[in-house]
Amino acid sequence: MTVKSSDTEKPSVAEAEDRPAVAGVAPSGFRPQTVAEGVNSLLPVGAFMTTDHRYYMNGEGPVPSVTTVLSIMDKPAVMAWKAKEVAKVAIRNPKMIREIENEQGEDEAIRWMVRKSDEARDRSAKLGTGIHLLADMVSRASESLSKGFEVGEQEKPYLNAFEDFLDRYSASSIVSSEHMVWSLNGYAGTYDLLMQIDGELWLIDIKTSKGYYPEYGLQLAAYRWADSIILPNDPKMYPMPEIQRTGILHLRPDQYPDTGWRLVEYPTDYHKDYITFLGLLEAWKWKNEGRFTKAKLNTGSKGPVLITEVTTEEVSI
Repeated sequence: MTVKSSDTEKPSVAEAEDRPAVAGVAPSGFRPQTVAEGVNSLLPVGAFMTTDHRYYMNGEGPVPSVTTVLSIMDKPAVMAWKAKEVAKVAIRNPKMIREIENEQGEDEAIRWMVRKSDEARDRSAKLGTGIHLLADMVSRASESLSKGFEVGEQEKPYLNAFEDFLDRYSASSIVSSEHMVWSLNGYAGTYDLLMQIDGELWLIDIKTSKGYYPEYGLQLAAYRWADSIILPNDPKMYPMPEIQRTGILHLRPDQYPDTGWRLVEYPTDYHKDYITFLGLLEAWKWKNEGRFTKAKLNTGSKGPVLITEVTTEEVSI
């Protein structure tokens, strides 16, 4: 395990960009570039992120994203939502399901229901991605997005909520938005906002989910205690500033009719939350290595046999 670097000789981002910023913090205005997998040798210097959220820095990598690492956690709320979506498909399409079952069998009917339910998941993910993009644009734009950019009806309430949030805390309080971070512990990620609020530096992640969940705290801790902020086409690694507070900006116009948003603080702790995230990172690496999978176990006639089923007759006490 690598302790967060305290190297103070790394260059301030102010040396790289003529923009107002907190010392050592990358300013707004950069977005991750994406590249195809397997092209390490062709990568130029600086930060890159693949479409499946693997990160590279100066050709080193790939390392997993924070959200990829957290995906190994048990998420009962997600599973309950998934089951509910499958049930909705079953209730709304009984005739279609019966036809598929009669023509192609029960397994294919089940697969069809799962695929249809995945469409709801994909729509939700697309909405969340769009809101993040719009929020980043608003945080960096001095003029209205309506000039040369059309916002869809589904996104408008969320955009209005974000603009109301900025009216409360001022867009000028945003120090940095949508930047990649790099950790010597072997992961990377992209935070949403660094903001100065009442004299304290906040790290904020934008969420559009129905609720807010414990794993958000681990995500914030991973960003907070990363070593560096990294930029595309820039070989320098800018030290992550000291964060005083962490939280999520929960954009849900349907839940908060007064403003459309709530700022929910997650008071992350290094020992309780960051060390827990690093434990999940080790578990993710172990799982990704594929140890003890059937393909890696010796099942030959002269070697150990993979036992897949044990009966009471085979067990003696």
